[in-house]
Amino acid sequence: MSLIDRFKGFYVTLGEGFKSPTTVQYPKERRDMGHRFRGLPVLVTDVSTGEEKCTACGLCATACPNNVITMTSEPHATKGRHPVTYTIQAPRCLFCGLCVESCPVKAIQMSHHFELASTDRNNLLYDKQKLLELGRGIYDEIEQTPSGEWVEVTRFPEEEVTR
Repeated sequence: MSLIDRFKGFYVTLGEGFKSPTTVQYPKERRDMGHRFRGLPVLVTDVSTGEEKCTACGLCATACPNNVITMTSEPHATKGRHPVTYTIQAPRCLFCGLCVESCPVKAIQMSHHFELASTDRNNLLYDKQKLLELGRGIYDEIEQTPSGEWVEVTRFPEEEVTR
């Protein structure tokens, strides 16, 4: 290792030493989530009617590699079927998003909920009501990109839309 290489290393070390720290005091301060962050899968409701979007087709449960999602369904007057029970076992979830991709009506979305620590395992079993509460405020919107292309964007409650 030559002397020039050592001075280059010292220069990099000194340069990093004078930069401001990137530490965030976690519970008080929070970093902004990336839009594509995959937290707990949640059920969403239709914005116009306020009803759940799920048609109980079972594709999400079939697509799940760990069999995290379980559901039972019954006939519904307008949708054909709707879920009676819908359960997600958070400790077994891989957060892979295959359930979201397989849903034909976009009734399940990956949320930004990530604080799932608990001392009781039963607190990590999310039923239909909990999932609907966590998914409240998540909706899809169509907007135009700067290149002129129209794309569908998922909005989360914590995001402020700037236009």
